[in-house]
Amino acid sequence: MKRAFAGNMALVFIAAFLSCASAEDGGWLSLDAAIEQSAQMMAGDLPAGTRVAIVAFESESDNLSDFIMEELTGALVGLGVEVADRQNLGLVFQELYFNMTGFVSDESAQRVGHMLGAELVITGQLWDLGNVRRLAANAIRVETAMRESAPRFDLRNDRVLRNRIAALDRQPIAARTARFAAGEQAVPRTAGTYLDRGIMHHRGGDYDMAILDFTEALRLDPSLAAAYDWRGMAHRRRGDYEPAIADHTQAIRLNPNDAWSFTRRGNAHSSRGNYELAVEDHTQATRIDPNNATAFRNRGLAHRRRGDLDLAIEDHTQAIRINPDYAWAFTNRGVAHRRRGDYELAIADHTQAIRINPNSAVMFRNRSYAHFRRGDYDLAIADHTQAIRLEPNNAWTFNNRGRAHLGRGDLGLAIADFTQAIRIDPSYTWAFTNRGIAHERRGDYNLAIADFTQAIRVDPYNAMAFNNRGSAHYRSRNFYSAIADFTQAIRVDPYHAMAFRNRGRMHILRGSPDLAIADLTQAIRIDPYHAMAFNNRGVAHNRRGYLDLAIADFEAALRLDPNHSLARSNLESARQRRGW
Repeated sequence: MKRAFAGNMALVFIAAFLSCASAEDGGWLSLDAAIEQSAQMMAGDLPAGTRVAIVAFESESDNLSDFIMEELTGALVGLGVEVADRQNLGLVFQELYFNMTGFVSDESAQRVGHMLGAELVITGQLWDLGNVRRLAANAIRVETAMRESAPRFDLRNDRVLRNRIAALDRQPIAARTARFAAGEQAVPRTAGTYLDRGIMHHRGGDYDMAILDFTEALRLDPSLAAAYDWRGMAHRRRGDYEPAIADHTQAIRLNPNDAWSFTRRGNAHSSRGNYELAVEDHTQATRIDPNNATAFRNRGLAHRRRGDLDLAIEDHTQAIRINPDYAWAFTNRGVAHRRRGDYELAIADHTQAIRINPNSAVMFRNRSYAHFRRGDYDLAIADHTQAIRLEPNNAWTFNNRGRAHLGRGDLGLAIADFTQAIRIDPSYTWAFTNRGIAHERRGDYNLAIADFTQAIRVDPYNAMAFNNRGSAHYRSRNFYSAIADFTQAIRVDPYHAMAFRNRGRMHILRGSPDLAIADLTQAIRIDPYHAMAFNNRGVAHNRRGYLDLAIADFEAALRLDPNHSLARSNLESARQRRGW
């Protein structure tokens, strides 16, 4: 059976649903009558102003589920019950990392209820039992997770009903719109309807308007924990982490047993760079709800960001145990494996994530990075190409595919990708930097210098752009400008080993071996495995007449890179001069 969600399912949290029965006179209820009588029974038991929602309704088609939920919503609204906007349900499921297909458990429905500020939640089914169709529902109280009722209605499965269902099935579901949804033109009157409209704005990315609506909802009902949580999420997406943390803290005060408020505050701490507090919050979420896969996944992300890769992998593995179809847990564990250099494990995890969610550009991008690190540029390009099909306006993906083309030596294709990344995002400093590298490798030094210069205009603290522009100046024989750029790269990043090595090489060319030795020694302190820096310092020592030191440096370069032909030639020459 299919279940409609978001645009084609509904939300309404309701107190009690139907009671088991057919019509009192021994006849059979029509579908419309069953829906209407159900609404009357529920409204009769609910206090005025009760907020309700339908979380899921299973039937043989999405259109049929959508019709039942829409009609039930209208009947309840007509009886004075406040029904949460069902068009927001897709975003709620996304925020909770729930799958959009399959059975909705009572526990999952309860979590949705918390997010929508509802008092009661409903799940329902319409079963085809042959001669009879049975309309069944379960009403669940959000605070206690207790079932209020489990009513049933039997409908005769006659030609009239079958024709009605067939007609609904032929109707394009995209053409159906919810008649009782929050809209920009509608004027909210209650805290719940302000919450609905705020979620609608949040769904559209208008976080400023969403915050205004959530704030008004809280003015009308200061105890509405859902409004604090949603406002906190909107603040976080705007980059305002302090107010986000404050809002989630208030939601926790109102509902200290809501694991999701803790994990959302943990996400805000993580966005702010405070990973210790993030881990504490996610840990508390796992204590409250040991089966909350998202809390384990989010704690794993915090561990990874603070460099604890083993703990990150352990948490993502636990998330996968709880939910074997959790694509994000697989791809995040894959990233941790890649950071550890375990590329095979990383690729296996990303591949599993893609099997679960083949329409996610992020999953393909993540696998492409692992292929790139392994040097499998063709596979990296294939994955980036698939990510571009899914997200054709993502500058980052074009830039990274360009890097893979660069790795293969396809400079023309690399330049085309970097150029497309710049068209999409004219302030993308790394696309300019990478295109400059491609131009330099083609020998187009003026174009390379122009790109590195633009990268520096966009980001004056881009040490790599200064270093690379210095290299392009060197190749075009402009030694003074080269030294100036290497010096600026070192000012921006005092631990830029390559800039020290490059400036040292320039000092050798300009006949200043002592300055060269100082720079190359610093490059080696920063990166003790830099074979070229040892070789260049050996050349400077040789120029200075320090043959023993030169020989030691050339030998060190060969230990690090036995195939370093230039160091081998320099060593033989130094030994001959030494008389060995």
